Amino acid sequence: MSIARLPRAGQRRLKRLAADNEPSIVSDARFFERRPDRNHRIRVSSVAEVEIIRLLHPGNVLTPGMRWYTSVRQIRKGVRCRVFTIGLADLDCDAPEDVCLWVYERGRTNRDAVIETSLRKAMEALP
Repeated sequence: MSIARLPRAGQRRLKRLAADNEPSIVSDARFFERRPDRNHRIRVSSVAEVEIIRLLHPGNVLTPGMRWYTSVRQIRKGVRCRVFTIGLADLDCDAPEDVCLWVYERGRTNRDAVIETSLRKAMEALP
């Protein structure tokens, strides 16, 4: 479901959830600051991210024993894209760059790729 199709109450809830997810965004930024050699990361999805997924994709239900994971790609310092994947509940998120890249690419949709390309072009235009 696109954001524009959400009822007004759903759009307000999405805005609140985005604000609630700020600690995860800060955590991603810190991860890449501490690891300048990395451009990808996998982590357990935050409560706010899971609620966003449920709000935008209400039919996407988890199988028992599974959980949501967030794969993050840093395009440029301060510019990151996230994709969400389902995995076993006990997966180790301390994966090396190549594994994180693979998981990100596997979870990325065509829409995600278009957004990422647009962001890259916008970043190239900046000094």
